[in-house]
Amino acid sequence: MFERWSEYFFMIGSSAAALIGLMFVVVTLTAGRGRRETEGGKHLYTSPVVWHLGVVLVVSGGSIAPAMSARVYGTGCGVLALAGLAIGIRSAIGIARTRLGGSENIYFDMCWYGIVPAAVYVALAAAAVGVLYGASWGVTTVAASLMALLLVSIHAEWDLVTFLAPLASKPSDTATGAGAE
Repeated sequence: MFERWSEYFFMIGSSAAALIGLMFVVVTLTAGRGRRETEGGKHLYTSPVVWHLGVVLVVSGGSIAPAMSARVYGTGCGVLALAGLAIGIRSAIGIARTRLGGSENIYFDMCWYGIVPAAVYVALAAAAVGVLYGASWGVTTVAASLMALLLVSIHAEWDLVTFLAPLASKPSDTATGAGAE
């Protein structure tokens, strides 16, 4: 179905798989933080990024799978796009609720962790319709949507690492002797 695109989708899928592995490293940076704080962050920040990368991996794999029909592929893309849209909206609303009244700029996080991914999923849903109807632009739109989702995820991972790494490198109270009698 995507014969001329196989190398592209192989590259995109492999990149997503590698970045999923990197998310395990990012999550280790939360060690030593409170469970309540990390649970909220997991639901609004890290889990959606892993979801986005998983979608890139699955959709890329489906595009190079032998004997994948356009109907199955288009339906799968549509279902994943609708779920991703819901996740993006949930992230944007959740970030707004948890950060309202705070001094941090919530609009940056709402945009990059919720609104932009949701917009990409709208494009992926349109691409799914194009694939289902055999439109020539469907394949190109799938490819562009996956690249956009990959780039949004790279941005999010970088943002998470630069936020968490300084917190993880601070010496703990026991290491500095604080609180010792």
